Amino acid sequence: MYTIQKAKQQVLRELKQAGPKGFSPSLEELETPPDSLLGDLAYPCFGLSKKMKRNPNEIATEIAAKIGPKEFIKSVKAVGPYVNVFLDSKAFGEAVFEEIKTRGEEYGYSKVGNEKRVMVEFANLNTHKDVHIGHLRNLFVGQTIVNLLNASGYDVIPVAYINDLGTHVAQSIWAMQTFHKGEDLPEGEQRIHFLRDVYVEGNKALKEDESLKTQVSQIFQTLEAQKKSDELTLWKTTRKWSIQYLTQVYDELELTLDHWYFESEVIGKTKKIIDKLIEDGLVVQSEGAWIVDLQDVDLGVNLLIKSDGTLLYNAKDLGLAYKKEDDYHPARSVYVVDERQSHALGQLFETLRRMGFKREMEHLSYEFVTLSDGAMGSRKGNVIRYETVRDQLLESARMETQSRHGDWKEKQINATTQAVAFGAMRFGMLKQDIAKKIVFDFDEVLSFEGYTGPYLLYTYARIQSLLAKAGKIKPVYSAATLTQSHSHTLLVTLARYPEIIFQATGKMQPSILAQYLFDLSKQFSEFYANVPVLTAKDESLGERLTLITSVAQVLKGGLGILGMHTIDEM
Repeated sequence: MYTIQKAKQQVLRELKQAGPKGFSPSLEELETPPDSLLGDLAYPCFGLSKKMKRNPNEIATEIAAKIGPKEFIKSVKAVGPYVNVFLDSKAFGEAVFEEIKTRGEEYGYSKVGNEKRVMVEFANLNTHKDVHIGHLRNLFVGQTIVNLLNASGYDVIPVAYINDLGTHVAQSIWAMQTFHKGEDLPEGEQRIHFLRDVYVEGNKALKEDESLKTQVSQIFQTLEAQKKSDELTLWKTTRKWSIQYLTQVYDELELTLDHWYFESEVIGKTKKIIDKLIEDGLVVQSEGAWIVDLQDVDLGVNLLIKSDGTLLYNAKDLGLAYKKEDDYHPARSVYVVDERQSHALGQLFETLRRMGFKREMEHLSYEFVTLSDGAMGSRKGNVIRYETVRDQLLESARMETQSRHGDWKEKQINATTQAVAFGAMRFGMLKQDIAKKIVFDFDEVLSFEGYTGPYLLYTYARIQSLLAKAGKIKPVYSAATLTQSHSHTLLVTLARYPEIIFQATGKMQPSILAQYLFDLSKQFSEFYANVPVLTAKDESLGERLTLITSVAQVLKGGLGILGMHTIDEM
């Protein structure tokens, strides 16, 4: 149990003892006052007021008067209908310092998920396409959820499900054969450019003449049946290009995937499952297609096999669910998929439930990334490729670093440039509530001011600079002199870090952690502006060094969970 939890338990005991007979306050009722000057914890008396039929202000005053200083509690006072508690900087601060020092990089971690296996499915990109800015939110949210679950003690299995045999693939193969037959296939980086352009070219042609779709359907059937043909040979070649490309991108973005599943690999299992479901009567024929009727639960008709005999995505997801169960036996599966797939996943989960699949399944839905002029789409070709985003951020970060440090060597410039650019990219995708859309702005995400990744990295580097200037002066792990309001606020915020990890994990919301780290950075800046550090005397110098060292440690740990690398100088 962390110090903040011990302090809250003590407050609850004192409230219970001071309250009326039968009064039993809970952790969920404790609040954080909107202003630290009002206290560190607060208990609202509205519930008691209803039960006792008395004024909540009077009840708060009576309870506060009965609680005196003890252990972590410094003082208690009534503020309107609230009982507000002020924690003791010395006792509370020293306990927080001790656990930060003792637990080190694992401060904030817990064993909440001990012996619970969770599979997180993300990075479900398509072959025969390039990675664009819209995909980055999925990649970064998924990886951060994996990191949060790991920090909370879960046995996490991160996997990707790659769509390497969808209609888009058949369309690309058709376009290559139709418009580029006899041409030499491209080499190197041009391969992915070629696949992207061919997809757009094919889509345009099919929109102009829909009768051509029958040719695409025939290719799809050939590929799905894995029949030896020119189409299958071309598919294998171009599929290999795509997998090499995705591997390169995933490695560069440091995704910790344990396993890659491919749509083409679950076809056999899926067909066996559907044959059994037809036999059992769960899958029925409708207008030549095979469906699961889910209209009784307002999920419409789950179309599994089209009238031409080809499997749809939801059908293959059934095979995938059982394949994942066979391979890993996860107690819970989290599907990180954008909100546009909510209906399809609802159909999938309900179909699996009716099949007797008893594992817990959860759709972690997120909104997509837009451009200033609207949504992107691979079919229209109006996407910003990942490499374009990366290179523009790297160039801007390099220019900013060189302008600040003309005397730095190339190695140091490169390290800083990488950390700033990739940190800006990640934080820009993670700081927003996942239920809200993101309009990606290059200038905004790279700013060294405001709610940005570079600002947090700069805060960490600033603390490292202070510690370097302190030289041989050692931190003192006590808090007797940390009585200033800015020091106290930092102490309490540091203590809340384990709760932030718990909340962000439970709600599957990376922005909770991002906001906390930003608030911590702002509080450090206010502290540094108002409380001298290096010019402090005697014991207070060592204690203030301990305080800022602890801030740096929590910043590094939290940024690490977000997938960002700290640097000592910027």
